Amino acid sequence: MIKSKLDNFESFIRRLSKKYDPHTNVIGLGRSILAIGTLLTLLTNPTHYLFNKSTEGVYFNPLLNTDQFTLNKLNFFLLLGADHAYLMQIAAIVILIVVVSGYFIKVTSVLHWWIAVSFMLSSSLLDGGDQIAAIMSLLLIPICITDTRKNHWEVSTKRESASNVLAIMAVWLIRIQVAIIYLDAATGKFPVTEWANGTALYYWLNHSVFGIQSGLTPLLNPVLSNKFLEPILTYSVLILELLLFTSIFASVRFRKRILPIAISFHLFIIIFHGIFSFFFSIVCGLVLYLYPTYHDLKFKALTLKIKKAS
Repeated sequence: MIKSKLDNFESFIRRLSKKYDPHTNVIGLGRSILAIGTLLTLLTNPTHYLFNKSTEGVYFNPLLNTDQFTLNKLNFFLLLGADHAYLMQIAAIVILIVVVSGYFIKVTSVLHWWIAVSFMLSSSLLDGGDQIAAIMSLLLIPICITDTRKNHWEVSTKRESASNVLAIMAVWLIRIQVAIIYLDAATGKFPVTEWANGTALYYWLNHSVFGIQSGLTPLLNPVLSNKFLEPILTYSVLILELLLFTSIFASVRFRKRILPIAISFHLFIIIFHGIFSFFFSIVCGLVLYLYPTYHDLKFKALTLKIKKAS
């Protein structure tokens, strides 16, 4: 009796491991988007900006000013010492290009996380996107090390495997993490007076540091100053963030529909606030959160090229 139930349970788990096998090109797309964010940061910024010193020669990031900090010895960018970080920056660029290409999935998944967490701990130019990148690249490792494909852009071949269970659990950890990001983003605004009275968007977009470019001010301020439109636009941000949180309980159909809206929302944040690395990190999270990771995307031309190359 007990053996029969155990056999049935095992059979059930095996079926689930095949049906929800996340080793698809959706994971590949998410990984690539995540890597592109850090890659662009490393490509477009010289080393002395990323690991900045004051005029007195002291690093702005206090962790770089002491050899006593144990993690410095394990930091990817500091393997040759802080003064030679430019060499490791070049190495990181090469590795991230390989990540985007989709090859060497198992090895590059670990290297990607190492680069992301090292950058988060050592750079003096950070935003929330770098923290998300460190977390997402870590949670992607169980999915990648159980991936048997040669390239993460390949269309998957569904199979029953115990390792798929580990990968599925990692996908759910990613989904929970992204849901919490949006829950925190929404509820964190509730106690703020400007968000409560519907005027926050005006103040944020006119902020001296994070606000819109001066050239856009004459176009947007009449809209933001409108007593009818201003609260609607402000509260729509809160509503969208709450909807994105509740999407963890929603149907696949709903999640697919809200995905382009969420990406467009963050695209506007780039235009208005210029936070580029955050965009790539959160879009990676949104793709893995809202799109079913067990369904391959139809990249016909790309798939054909990869199959021929293999």
